[in-house]
Amino acid sequence: MAEAQLGRERRRDTRFPVTLSARLHQGGRSYRTEILNLSRGGLLLAPVMLAPLNPGSRIRVEAATIGEVEAYVVSVSALGIHARVEDPTERFQNALVRLARLTRIWTAPEM
Repeated sequence: MAEAQLGRERRRDTRFPVTLSARLHQGGRSYRTEILNLSRGGLLLAPVMLAPLNPGSRIRVEAATIGEVEAYVVSVSALGIHARVEDPTERFQNALVRLARLTRIWTAPEM
């Protein structure tokens, strides 16, 4: 809490803001959602009201850009579903590299 008040980021990995259409799979059901941000270690999904998710719930997230990743729910908040990616696939890691490059291009100062 003190870190949040001082404006310090607790996450180890840089998060990249995105809006990617995705499917969340959990408990034999599938839900449409969006990935709102990504990092090497996790992602934030838009809230899915019908999904019975609690911290520790195992989920699978599927999106065209990142492929399919296994994750577990860290927390659920008004922002969405905060998930930790357990074993990032090569496709997921390559997608993050592309996003990092695009972020540098988007945020580069104009000449």
